[in-house]
Amino acid sequence: SEVLVDAIIATEDSRFFQHNGVDIPRFAKATIGQLLGRQAGGASTLTMQTVKNNLTKKDTRETNKIQKIVRKFQDVYLSVFFMEKKYSKSEILEMYVNDSCLGGMIYGVGEASKYYFGKSVSELTLPEAALLAGMYQAPNKYNPYKYPETAEARRDTVLSLMVRHGYITEDEKKM
Repeated sequence: SEVLVDAIIATEDSRFFQHNGVDIPRFAKATIGQLLGRQAGGASTLTMQTVKNNLTKKDTRETNKIQKIVRKFQDVYLSVFFMEKKYSKSEILEMYVNDSCLGGMIYGVGEASKYYFGKSVSELTLPEAALLAGMYQAPNKYNPYKYPETAEARRDTVLSLMVRHGYITEDEKKM
């Protein structure tokens, strides 16, 4: 559904349709932050996350910063020179929404929509789409069955991001 796509883009990668697989300003900011010893996540684009989920898989043996940096640069290279060359933005987005865990053993938005709301993705309301989009960050932490207050707060964050990036109005957020 378009509302789910908008929620995911607003939350995970607001410049997805403008960059070539790497959001250079975000990447530079996060890299500098990490080099300074700060928690500075958020550099991965949807394309990079898709590469990591499907091609480079985070190696559980990554125990030091050098190994993590090497893998991150592999993700960058594959994002720019493989994924973005071989697949359209729509195809990359489709891979992302269908290969990500959304709690327990639930993979993909279709399965998650059925599990959490008993309906297909095309029938999701704005609040439901926002809740699912928010779960990508930490699926088990934002499970609405286990942690309803946390899930609701995350949903509200996603709705605020959708307003910030122009996908919905403040009035639509309040509905």
